[in-house]
Amino acid sequence: MRLVLFVLLAAFVIVLLWIALANASEEVPLRVGFGEARPVPVAGVIVGGVFAGALFTGILAVFEGIALRLENRRLRRRGKKLEEEVHDLRNMVFSEETPRAPELTAGIASPDTEEFNET
Repeated sequence: MRLVLFVLLAAFVIVLLWIALANASEEVPLRVGFGEARPVPVAGVIVGGVFAGALFTGILAVFEGIALRLENRRLRRRGKKLEEEVHDLRNMVFSEETPRAPELTAGIASPDTEEFNET
């Protein structure tokens, strides 16, 4: 998959360079903000647009990476808490005074019943 993405990116860059070089002598008026329109080569506009797009995409990727790391940290903490809870439940000591849950003792004969003495 990475190879396919790399090939597509390389093809895109080659096409952009070809278009920029084919129109290198052409100039277009460019106004940024409220200033005057200045004549700029088409190649400069293309390269500037690609650079601005890459910069914007990079900034978005950084924010998405930060959000993913925060989510991973939250899930790791939750997993550790659940593991501790499972560990505590496995090591819970039942005393004679502690009532057991009915679903855990269902079908088990206790020593003071007749069913226990028959077996």
